[in-house]
Parts: sequence; structure tokens; C-alpha cells
Amino acid sequence: MIGRVKVEMRRSGGFAGRTTKVHLDTADMPPAEAARLIQLVTTVDLSRLNVARGAPSAGADLMRYDLVIENGVDRWEGTVSDPSIPNELRPLLQFLTAAAR
Repeated sequence: MIGRVKVEMRRSGGFAGRTTKVHLDTADMPPAEAARLIQLVTTVDLSRLNVARGAPSAGADLMRYDLVIENGVDRWEGTVSDPSIPNELRPLLQFLTAAAR
């Protein structure tokens, strides 16, 4: 493994308005899942996300994701929402959503 990765996600909105939370730390995960999380996080350009993020879109039925991503010394914290979620972030959000179930 490259290093320790920690990710927190709080997903809210959607038709049902249900909130989902998950906190993953590669130090506490099975090796295969930890490797997948590391791969997903390292494909996201955190410095680009700092430019891409902004105020969440209006609309209660849109999904909103509050995230904290730590990859070694790199840390990104912010909110992304539909429909303006960067494509490179979508696989990570899908992985986190599945882990929250």
C-alpha cells in the first residue's frame, strides 16, 4: 500500500431525504478493500477539486456529499452535489455509498 487513506462522507438529499454517513480508514479495512479505496482516492486530483467545488446546488431532491479525504499529507474537505459532481469523483462516491449500507 502507498499509505494510509481516510475518507468521511455524509450524503444527504435525494427523493427520500435520507442521510447516510460513512467513515473509512485503510488501517482498519481488509487488504483488498483498502487497496481499492487507495486506488480510487489516488485517481482524484485533490487540488483540482479545490477549484471545482462550490456552493451546493439548490434543490432538496439533489444528492449532496460532504466529504473529508485524507491521503497521506494531502487533505481535502468540501461539498459536491448533483449535477456538478466531477466525473473523476463519482467512482469514489459509489464505493463510499456501497460501504455505508
